[in-house]
Amino acid sequence: MAPPTEIRIRLLGPFEVRRPDRSMVGLTEWRTGKTMDLLRILALNNGRAVPTSSVIEHLWPGAPEDRARASLRTAASQVRHTLRASCIARHTGTLTLTDAWVDVSQFKQAARLAARAAHEGRHTQVIDLTEIAERLYRGDFHAYNDEAAWVVAERNHLRTSRRTMLCEAADAAIAIGNYAAAVEFATKAVTIDPTFEAAYRALMVAYSGLGEVASALRAYEEFRTRLADELGADPSLKTQALHLRLLRGEAAG
Repeated sequence: MAPPTEIRIRLLGPFEVRRPDRSMVGLTEWRTGKTMDLLRILALNNGRAVPTSSVIEHLWPGAPEDRARASLRTAASQVRHTLRASCIARHTGTLTLTDAWVDVSQFKQAARLAARAAHEGRHTQVIDLTEIAERLYRGDFHAYNDEAAWVVAERNHLRTSRRTMLCEAADAAIAIGNYAAAVEFATKAVTIDPTFEAAYRALMVAYSGLGEVASALRAYEEFRTRLADELGADPSLKTQALHLRLLRGEAAG
């Protein structure tokens, strides 16, 4: 059997990199935080060419071009040396990470497939894909320069994707009568975004399906209070109508 050639990178939660021989790269083995952030940028675009000008803009903004390009060459060389692999390809002003498994890529693929399954009404598949994505999502995306615009944008995008997928999984679980799973998915979604109305509606319906109407009503009050405090707004007419049906003892669905 041929030895493995793929590196493995986890960006969701603690930064974790394994070489092709599966040995873990210790954090002290990276010479600088920018070296780690270079790998993060390339890993987010796993297999796709990234313009060197974009990398420089992210990592060395405002630096003289010659100095920035020299720093980039040094950082790329250090990544290859640390990983003991020729995993960064250079071609016509771009850099590409090759032969890598990246958790973010796997998460995004699961999210895309789950969204398609939700659109097509394949409820069980939505749930299965969401559970796969949840196992990958060990925590939010962070970087050495954690408040850089590119880091914040990626972190928010991933959180939004996760929130949406969890809400769609809650709806799918409701559709097949798995109300306990729906509560779990919807609760995670509102933890990510306490003003996410669709997830609160799913939570209310799921609790009602379990016969826990009091919990459904508490979820509504929690949402109404948060919305008023944070946005100065009221729940939509759709959510208010659901609340009224619950108060009347009518079916939530």
